[in-house]
Amino acid sequence: MKKPTIYLVFSVVLLVFSACEQEEVGQMPKFQEVAGAVSSTIPASSWQSGSISSIVPPDELEDLGGQLEGTNIWKSNNPEIFRGTGWLMQNSRTDASRGGSATPMSGTFPIYLFHINKTGSQKYVHVLVTNPNSSTITISGKGSMYNNAEKPLTGSGTGQSFHVAKDWINNNPRTSFSNVSLGQYQAYEVAKLPVSNNGMIDGRFEVTASQGVYVYTVVTSGGSFTDAVNKSQGGPAAGDIYSPGTNAYGREAGVYDESVWKGTTNLPLPASTSHLGLALNTSSKFAVNGVYLQNQNADDVMRLSDSADKTYGNYGHKYDITLAFTNPHSTSKTVSVYFGSNYTNSVNTPSFTYNGPVLMNGVTKNVYTTPTSPRQWLATWTVPAGGAFNGNFDFYVPGLITTGQQLVLVVN
Repeated sequence: MKKPTIYLVFSVVLLVFSACEQEEVGQMPKFQEVAGAVSSTIPASSWQSGSISSIVPPDELEDLGGQLEGTNIWKSNNPEIFRGTGWLMQNSRTDASRGGSATPMSGTFPIYLFHINKTGSQKYVHVLVTNPNSSTITISGKGSMYNNAEKPLTGSGTGQSFHVAKDWINNNPRTSFSNVSLGQYQAYEVAKLPVSNNGMIDGRFEVTASQGVYVYTVVTSGGSFTDAVNKSQGGPAAGDIYSPGTNAYGREAGVYDESVWKGTTNLPLPASTSHLGLALNTSSKFAVNGVYLQNQNADDVMRLSDSADKTYGNYGHKYDITLAFTNPHSTSKTVSVYFGSNYTNSVNTPSFTYNGPVLMNGVTKNVYTTPTSPRQWLATWTVPAGGAFNGNFDFYVPGLITTGQQLVLVVN
C-alpha cells in the first residue's frame, strides 16, 4: 500500500454433581423465549445440593448457553508493553518481522486496544483508519479511549479499562464521527492520547466503512498526525512480545472472527436449596483438574505470526446473555446470582481479577473481584410458583482482568 496522504485529523488529546430430586407438580412452565438467541437447557438434576459461599470449582462449571457471533474484531494488545515508536498493530500487509497479511475490514466492526508505555518518556498512541481503495469511501464511528492519568486506577469502578467498558454499556462514547469521506490512500485519525512513562491506555471503537479499510495503532514521540501516518508505513514499535505456546495463551494482535457471545441458558429450578456454576469467558486451551472448560474464544481471521490464535480473555468483547428460570414447583423460589472469577489465591496477587460494570435487567452494578474475594453478589430474584423469570446480562469485557469467570447461582 502506498503511503496515505494527510487528511482529516480527529484527535482527543486528553488525555461432578449430586442430583436434587425434583417435585412433580403439574405441567412444566414454558421458558420465556428470547428472539434470535441460541439456547440450551441445564436440567434440574445438574444442580448441586446445598448452598455455596464462594465460587464453584472451575472444573464443575456447566456450559453457558449461546454462541459467538457478531462481526470481526480488530485487536491490538501485543506488544502489550511498548518500548519504542512505530506501529503496534496493522492489517494492511505482511511485515518482515511480525508477519500478518492484508485483511481489509468493511461494514461495522469493533476495534480494541490496550498498551503500557515503558519507553522512558511520554509517548502518544494514535488510532488511524486508511482507505486502500481506488475510489472514495465513507467512514463513521464512535468509541472511547482513556489513559490512567485521566482515569486513575485506585480500586473498584476506576481506571481506564473500567471507564471504556462503562461508556459502552451506557452507550455514551467519548467521541464520534459521521460520514467522513476518504479518498484513495487518505487517512483519518480516530483518536490520539498521550501516555506517560509506565502509563496505560485502553480503547474500544466501532467503525463503519463503506469499503475495506486498514486500521493502525501507532506510537509517536510528539503526537504529530504526519509522523503517525509515516510510522504506520514503517517498522513495528519495539516491545515485549508474548507469543502463544504449549504453556502460554499469548497476547492478541490481529483480526478475529467474532466479537459477541449471545444466547440463553434455560434453567428449570430444583425443589430444594441448591447451587450451580456457569462458565463465563472461559478457554479450552488448558485443562482444569483434567477437565477442559467451555471454549468461548473467537478464532483468528488474520493474526501477526507472533500473536495469539484465539481471543483468550475476550478483552473488548460483548456478552449479551439471558438466564431463563422456570419454577415447576408449588411454592415460589428465590435465585441469587453472583459474579465470580476463577483465579483464587491466599494473597491479592494480582491486586484484582475483574473490574467492570454489568447491566442486569436495566440495573448496572460495578463488579470487582480479587484472588482472596473472588465472588460478588449481583442480584436476587423471585420466581413464582409455576412461573418463569428471565435475567438479562450485558457487559463488555474490560482490559486488566484475569481470564476465566463464572456465574454462581443459588436457589432457595
